This record gives sequence, structure tokens and C-alpha cells, in this order.
Amino acid sequence: MRTRWVDASGQPKYTNRLIHESSPYLRQHAHNPVDWYPWGEEAFAKAAAEDKPIFLSIGYSTCHWCHVMEHESFDDEAIAALLNNHFVSIKLDREQRPDLDEVYMTGVQLMSGQGGWPMSNFINHDAKPFFAGTYYPPQGFTSLLGQINELWQDRRADVEAQANQMSESIDKYVSAASESRELLPDLSGIAVKQLLERLDEVQGGFGGAPKFPNEPQLMVLLSDIKFEPRDDALHALTLTLDKMYQGGLCDQVGGGFHRYSVDTHWLVPHFEKMLYNQANLLRVYVSAWRLTGSQAYHRVINQTVEYVLRDMTSPDGLFYSATDADSEGEEGTFFVWTSDELYTLLDSQEYRLVRSVYGASEIGNFEGKNILYLQDPLESYAQNHGLELESLTTQLDAVRTKLNLARNAREKPMRDEKVITAWNGMMITAFVTAGVELAKPSYVAVAENAAEALWQASFDLTPNAGNDSTQDTVAGAAHEAAPHEETMLWRIQLDGRTSIPGNLEDYAAFAESLLNLYLHTRAEKWLVRGKHLIEEMIRLFWDEQHGGFFLSRATDSGPQISRPKSPMDGATPSGNSTALMNLVMLYEVTGDRVIEEKIHRCLSFFAGLIMASPSAFGYMISAAERFRRGSRDSVQWCCEGKVQIKVCYEENTTGVWLTIAKGWHLSASSGSSESGVGGLTVMGVNDVLYPAPSSLKTEFQTEPMDVYSGQVKLVVKHRVSVIELQLQLCSDSICLSPQRATLRLSAG
Repeated sequence: MRTRWVDASGQPKYTNRLIHESSPYLRQHAHNPVDWYPWGEEAFAKAAAEDKPIFLSIGYSTCHWCHVMEHESFDDEAIAALLNNHFVSIKLDREQRPDLDEVYMTGVQLMSGQGGWPMSNFINHDAKPFFAGTYYPPQGFTSLLGQINELWQDRRADVEAQANQMSESIDKYVSAASESRELLPDLSGIAVKQLLERLDEVQGGFGGAPKFPNEPQLMVLLSDIKFEPRDDALHALTLTLDKMYQGGLCDQVGGGFHRYSVDTHWLVPHFEKMLYNQANLLRVYVSAWRLTGSQAYHRVINQTVEYVLRDMTSPDGLFYSATDADSEGEEGTFFVWTSDELYTLLDSQEYRLVRSVYGASEIGNFEGKNILYLQDPLESYAQNHGLELESLTTQLDAVRTKLNLARNAREKPMRDEKVITAWNGMMITAFVTAGVELAKPSYVAVAENAAEALWQASFDLTPNAGNDSTQDTVAGAAHEAAPHEETMLWRIQLDGRTSIPGNLEDYAAFAESLLNLYLHTRAEKWLVRGKHLIEEMIRLFWDEQHGGFFLSRATDSGPQISRPKSPMDGATPSGNSTALMNLVMLYEVTGDRVIEEKIHRCLSFFAGLIMASPSAFGYMISAAERFRRGSRDSVQWCCEGKVQIKVCYEENTTGVWLTIAKGWHLSASSGSSESGVGGLTVMGVNDVLYPAPSSLKTEFQTEPMDVYSGQVKLVVKHRVSVIELQLQLCSDSICLSPQRATLRLSAG
């Protein structure tokens, strides 16, 4: 209970409608003296009936300054009286409705030149904003409420004119309209060039403080390196990843990453931890480990996984949203250490090691306390001090165990235990990627269990009349979505209840995780489910007139001043970026020409915006490059989805497996040469063992021919890091155009 107002029995003096909501953020405000409403028709009807302006406050449960403004203003009886007398007050959780957050954040940025949370909007009865800002201290907020009330009463025409003008500006911005055009070749290279111009050559990252991980930008670096290995791009990537994991941004004791750093050195974090950061940084570090073989990245991956499984995973295998920055009424208290605490907890040798490795001191580096960070990479530290790396990491693991035990005895930051479908999809993708690349079947099992639990809990299936026979049961699943059924993907789960219809981000991120599971496990149910989610995503969000996807449904509750598309990446890949990646992955597997046409329309619609600022579209560019040039992964599909290729090391050789669809074959003639005559050739590599072909005679041939069909395995007699194949796939009646597939093996 978060209020200072209680009666003699200790019960809250005030309780408003938010007590019935499924959002922890909204529930935090349920005992404010402010007469809060959730977003919906009831609040707007009341405002119209009483002719009052609407105060719309947007935030999220782990937002530090949201807590401050709640304590200072929303739990103040005098300020609450002003709000209750002259306004209708709506509290909105941005994590429940990111589409509305996008719209109103755009308004704040247009009006004030900056944004952030808590977001404070004053809107009319049509939900159009006429004044907006972020955090206000209580005296300034009190004065502002008086001024807004006077404007509403005395200058209504000016207020409405401002609201209409601002609404038009917001709609123009979030609709993402631009000139349709063809994208330039080497688009990832252009984006990388933009990023390199902003690279902090000392501390990594792009720009000054505050510093965010900006994972989509790191993803486009990785995409570019796949296709055109460039030293400058690899330097920018590894410098940034090195500095992030060595700094206080990375929780050196408990694992995982904080949301951002307030300084340029990645030392002092904003201490909240978000699930989406863990998911997307995990993917980035896995891909970087695959490129470099860095032992440090390998440790970061495993420690991040340990943190998520320990602190962010529910009993049913789903993933919680976030943990707060605050505990004991202060920011960061849970995470920092005094020198005396460390001296008491550790033996003398361990204490000296913590001071030497993690930079602890008597004076501290954060308000007299210590944020632990790596002064040097462990590999360098071990070498400089004449230690074996394995011995050093073993000693540090023992220290971390002691510190974790001590930390867990403290008051823990509040954990937001709502399950967000989109963020869970991101985490599932991260787990399956880490499991496959690091050869950790247990990580893949976590991904499969979470995907099954999310499907069962978040996906409602309501058959249409007369369509019961279309129910499709796959691999023992409790229910599956059939093509002609009405379905609902929910965005939020909390305390066993689902709420808030899924938006584009939810459908796209969950579908991406299911396609990744299918790609790596070959379990058919993941493809069936992923394909159905994509079909529903297209039905609900696709803009048939122009192309691209809307973020929200056309029928969401409450007035909408715009249906945003907003394709630019933010803290996570945008919904449109992830949706495009889904279309590309599905096309790889199925060769569906309808999906291919939507890919072209999507890229054409956003091309003008992408070309104007390529680095802001990192994940969309990654999807576009994958569509044009293949995935370069160690498992991929080609030949219109009719051939799957997988490569991996086998002792001192490299194995190449092909699975060819029924009714199709590859010619085995001249297979060991590079003349291009054969239907299957390993390019640029000697000492390849091709399997014995089978014989096939078609109605168009007088003599049988040697072919490969079904399951085929090639062996390169030594290890190679990249495999390039040339293939020409044929059926009894047609041959597809020759195609090349390039696959990159993991560094390990």
C-alpha cells in the first residue's frame, strides 16, 4: 500500500477505480486521493458531461521519477483536490498501451523538445493534447493546474485550436508517411557509417550521457559484419560491448544489465532492470561471441541467463517485466556497497581481490558507496597478475556468491510481475539463440517451455459457427489456431488474469520466437503457431492501402487521434521492424509469394524514412538485408523454402546437412567441381566428401540421372568458418534459378 493516508485501523483512507486494474503501475496509485480513472470510455464520458479537461498521466511501475511525482503530488491532498475539482484524471501504464504512449510522447516531444516519464498531458474530450510535459515538482505542478483551468474556462477556442493543430502534427509524424522508393544496396553499410560518425572512441556507444544500450543499433552492426566484414564496424561493436559489460551498467554481482547509464563511462546506472534489455543484449552478446569467440562474452551470456532464471522467471516458466531502481526509499540501495560492508562480508584475500578487480574503495564512486565494475577485463587482469584465468574466475564466483547472499537479505526492489507477451517473445528468442549457439540444450528447453506456457495462457481460441471441424491439433498441444477461427492474443498476464488485447509488438515478437524455435528444433507445431500469428498480425494490423503495419487495432477502447505506425527503433526493435523480420523468416521457410509481395510493399513504404536516417532503423535494415542476401546463420532455408541447410563442427571436420522437400532434388553430376554443372557444389573449399547419389528417371528423360534428395550430408575434411554452397533445385518438371547460400559457423 503506497499512501500516507490511513485511518486509525491502518486501512487506506482513499481507494479509487485503479484498485481493480491488472497493472501494478495503476495499482500503485489506487490509494491516492486523486480520483483516478483508467483509460476508457467512462473517463471521457465524465469529462464531456462535466465539461472538464482531462489530465492524462503516463508512466510505468519501475520508473523512479514516476514514484517521486506520485509521492510529491498525487498523494498530496491539496493537489488532489485541484485535480478532482477541475479535471478528470486518467492514469495510463505505457507498458500496457505502447501505442498510446507513442502518440502522446510524440506530442510531448513536439511541444517541449524532450520526453520522458512520468508524462503529463492535458487533453480535450477528443483525446487531443493541448499542453504536455514530463515531471513537475509540486509547487510548479500546482501553478500549472491553475493556469490550465483558467485557459479551459476563459480561452476555450484557443485551447481547441491548439489541440487540433497538435493532433494533426502528431498524426503526420506517427503515420510514418514518406515517399515510396527503392532502397539503396549496402543499406547496412550506410547505417553503420552513420553510427561510426557518432562513436565514442574511448567508452563505446553512440553519443554522450545518458547512454543506452540501443540494441537495434548493435544489431545492424552485427548484420553488416555478417555480409561485409569491416574492421571499423567490428571495432565499434566490440568496444561498446566490452565497455558495457565492464561497467556498472552490468550487475557484476547478480548478472544482467540495468536500463541505462547516467554517465558516459557506463559506470553509474539507472538501477532498474527491464526484461527487454536482458533479452536483446543476450541476443547481441551471443552473436558477438559467435563472431569473436570471446570468453568474456561467454561469461556475460551465462551470467545473464542465470539472472533471468533466478530473478525474472515465474513458477510456470514465463518471464516477469522489470525490477525497480528503488528500495528502502532510495535509488540503487540494493546494488551498492560500503567498504566496511565488503570488509565484514569477505575474508582478507577476497576483500583485496574485490578492491583490485572491481574498483571498490573507502570513498566509493556513488554517494560514498561502491558500484562494482571491472577495472580491467579479467583476461588482462589474470595475465598482469600471473594468474590462471580459470583460477581467477573461480575465486570471483565465490565472492559473487557471498555478496549475492548478503544482498538478498536486504529489502529488494519491487518486481513488476506482469507478463508482457512481446517481451516474453523477445526472451524466448534469446534463449533459443543462446541454447543453439552455445550448445546448451537446457536453454532451448527453457525457450520451449516458455513458448508453450505463453501460448496456452495468452492465446484465446473461439471457433466461428460451423468451423469446429477446422480445429487443427499439432504435437499434442491443447489447442491450435485454425485458418478460419476468431482468435485473441492477450498482451498482459498478472495473477492468473489476462488483459489488454495484443498489439503489433506482441504478435510480431511472439511469432518471431516461434519461427526461431521451428528453425532450430524442426518441431512442426512452432511453425503452425507462428504462421497463424503472422496471418492474424496481417489481418489486424496491415495497412492494405499504403503498406506497413499499424501498432494498434482499429477498435481499441477509448478515442484514438491516430493509428501510429512508428517504424523507427527505440529501446527495442519497432513493431514494424519485427513484423518485417517475421515476413522474411516465413518467406524463407515457405516461399509464399503473397508474403514476398508484402515484404516489398513494406520496404517500399518505409524506404523514404529509412534513407533519411538509416541508423534509426537498425532492425528493419537487418531484416531487409536478410531478405536480399540470406541470413548467413548456421541454419537457414533456401530455394523458396524447399531446402534447409545446417552446418556445424564435428571434431576436426565441418558437417553440412541438407533436408530437401519431397518431390524435389539436386543434380549430383560434377558435384565435386566448381564448374557450376552440378546442382550442389561447395564453393572455394577443397577436400569435400559428397555422399553417394541416388538414381532418378523422369518422364522427360530417356536415361536415369544421379540426384540428391531427402536427407543429404556433406563433409569438409577440415574446419572452416564460412561455408558457401551453390544449389539448383529441380522437380520432375521444372528447375528453379541457381542460388547461393552462405552459412557462418559459431566461433566455438
